[in-house]
Amino acid sequence: RAPRAPVPPRAPRSAPRSASMSVRSLARVALSRSSGAGVRCRARPLRSVARAMSASAEQPEGASGGAADEQQARIERLQAVLAKAQAHNDAAARPSVAEVARTMVSGGGYGVLCTNASSKALAGYPAGSVAGFAAAAEDGMPIFAFSSMSGHTGDLREDGRCSMVVQAAPEGGADSARVTLTGMVEEITDATAAAACRETYLGVHKDAFWVDFGDFAWFRMTSLAHCRWIGGFGRAHTVKPETYTSASPDPVNPFSGPVCSHMNDDHADATKAIVAKFAGIEGLDAARMLCIDRLGMDVSCELEGESFDVRIAWTEPAEGRKDVKDRIVELTKAAA
Repeated sequence: RAPRAPVPPRAPRSAPRSASMSVRSLARVALSRSSGAGVRCRARPLRSVARAMSASAEQPEGASGGAADEQQARIERLQAVLAKAQAHNDAAARPSVAEVARTMVSGGGYGVLCTNASSKALAGYPAGSVAGFAAAAEDGMPIFAFSSMSGHTGDLREDGRCSMVVQAAPEGGADSARVTLTGMVEEITDATAAAACRETYLGVHKDAFWVDFGDFAWFRMTSLAHCRWIGGFGRAHTVKPETYTSASPDPVNPFSGPVCSHMNDDHADATKAIVAKFAGIEGLDAARMLCIDRLGMDVSCELEGESFDVRIAWTEPAEGRKDVKDRIVELTKAAA
């Protein structure tokens, strides 16, 4: 996706859009400030507003007319709405960067593993490969099952220093959130520890029967030197290793997709009413829930052809699916 046009003066910037409603959505709506509190609206710049302002600026001096006045009024109206959304989002509770990073990695799946090439032909060059992984529940460190035939297996046995990139939505390109874990990966030879790795890995990759083949061995990142979270264009944070490993994945994120789909399919009007009541933004053309976490939900809003996100906090943290239902019902009743 190509970089978007710049936001016009005074119009608040928004945070990048991701492609799904679960970990992927959670990652893109997290924190833009180094403190981890607050969020910038999604990076969906008002391109038509920018074009309109540019066209207005190029009009001959003294030019006027009903169309120009209407366009200027629209610009000012949208700027006011975005400013209100920005102020509201900045004050809304949300997970920390470390929690978002842990949540992204906790689901396991696949990432890009970068090792130091051990072959003579590639000595001194980095070697990248797509690798399946699962995350250890206690510290979020990736666990791998590698074949002796794979190049990265030999690389890690010779030099365990590597990095692992987990991207929320690869189809989103550079606008997609991702986490890079840089550290030391070691082969697990202790039988008890290897059994624990196997159980964790198969919990994510349920059909990975090949992990029991004789040429496969277990590997795990045993120390973390650096953690970098990037939420899209202009949003990057370094997380201290100890902060990452001590953070907890979001407990309600696994339910985000189904809950948002249900609300969007059956209760879209209720979502619009919630945004109007708790963010003070009325007259929306559409409002769709993007994701939920234990502290609240993120809503994609449409107004006069433009898009922006609004953060709605729960009245109390939600620690399970029933809690999420209760919080949404509370907000819906209050907004009715």
